[in-house]
Amino acid sequence: MKNVLKMTMLLSNGKTVTYSLADPKDGLAKTEVQAVLEEMAEKRAVVVGDAFAVAMKEAYIQSTEKRELA
Repeated sequence: MKNVLKMTMLLSNGKTVTYSLADPKDGLAKTEVQAVLEEMAEKRAVVVGDAFAVAMKEAYIQSTEKRELA
């Protein structure tokens, strides 16, 4: 099974941007992710076109499983 951390941020123009991080550490807490995303927003580290990230919308772990076909 493969785990991917999905982080969606709200942009100043009302749209969103999603980042993916493969193999996040076990036991990762929402507060840890939120603190990093808030710092990124404060420093305007995320810019898409003319818009910049202003807040975290959501963060979650997505799990996928590979199954061979018979």
